[in-house]
Amino acid sequence: MSTIPEGAVAQYAATDGQGRRKRVTRQGGPMTSQLGGPVNYAFFSLWMALGFSGWIIACACLSALQRYENHSGISDGPNGWAIKANFPALNSGRVFRLDWFDLFSNFIVYMLIVVALFTKVIPQTRIVIIGWTAATTVLAIISADRLYNLSHWHLSKSYWASSRGGFSGFVIMATSNFCIMYHVGILPPPPPPPQRPKEEITA
Repeated sequence: MSTIPEGAVAQYAATDGQGRRKRVTRQGGPMTSQLGGPVNYAFFSLWMALGFSGWIIACACLSALQRYENHSGISDGPNGWAIKANFPALNSGRVFRLDWFDLFSNFIVYMLIVVALFTKVIPQTRIVIIGWTAATTVLAIISADRLYNLSHWHLSKSYWASSRGGFSGFVIMATSNFCIMYHVGILPPPPPPPQRPKEEITA
């Protein structure tokens, strides 16, 4: 008889080429087990929800700022409006390109974490997840600082509100990313691969 590891699912597969079947196993178990149980899974889901909420807020506010810039052109030229807040000397259509890249990067990382969660490979990819999240956290902090500086220049009430809203969204994302890195970092390392089970030959 073969020894089936705990949390594994037994299956039968024809592999010997002669119509006989042998018993093989694959790793299974609930999704919450990869994060240390239901409580840790709930907290991890909370961090992810906060990250997506911050992303939505930052995206909406940055879209409003970009629309205002495109329609007014106030950041064009060497004396452009955004240059006062230490933005690079770019035209209105390109002044927020770094912030859009930050949003795109954070969204991609969040989606990759969700894929890793649903495919149950969080323990195996914990180092990669921490590296990705650390990089996007730095980008989120940079964009938060840029938009905070921009909000000090009261061009209009909507421009100020969008700047502060974008700053808040990036701060929420950065905070969520720190929590995700901490949560993934304290997970135990993945278990060693199970020993190859003895074959159970059936007629």
